[in-house]
Amino acid sequence: MYDTTHKGVFPDDDLRRLLRLLARAGGLLEPHGHGELRLSLSEVFALGELAEGETLSQRELAVRLGLEKSTVSRLAAGMERRGWLSRERDPANRRFYRLRLTEQGWAAAEEVGAGLRTMHATLFGELTDAERAGLALGLDGLARALQAGTHGGHRRTGDDPLPPAREASSTP
Repeated sequence: MYDTTHKGVFPDDDLRRLLRLLARAGGLLEPHGHGELRLSLSEVFALGELAEGETLSQRELAVRLGLEKSTVSRLAAGMERRGWLSRERDPANRRFYRLRLTEQGWAAAEEVGAGLRTMHATLFGELTDAERAGLALGLDGLARALQAGTHGGHRRTGDDPLPPAREASSTP
């Protein structure tokens, strides 16, 4: 799977090939449609985190998404302009914003969530039980290795650890 003898600029291994294929096939690098909505992948993940956490600080959202605070500030401002979230000063510490989905934000989250649920069911329906189990095991291992931070690649600049990986499920 990994060939260390290749001397090109980028690695020529299965991990890069598969990640590139997933990014291309899934259209992950461009905003994409979910029903009537067009969203970036960051917006999709932010809607999901806010729908699960209900009210988060920008710092908490940054940790959950693995993004820089300044990136999350721009993301939140854009989502606020779209009417999807409200940013209010934290009464306990006025330096921080608390983020909460608006009614429009909940509607967007529900629309995106329903589309993802359907897409996931379709994708997992195309896999055998063994492929689903292998995918869950492999991705869990990859997430664990990335969280360990020993890979020497993209480093998180904050001192906050990523949230723990969720338990892999054998059902879609």
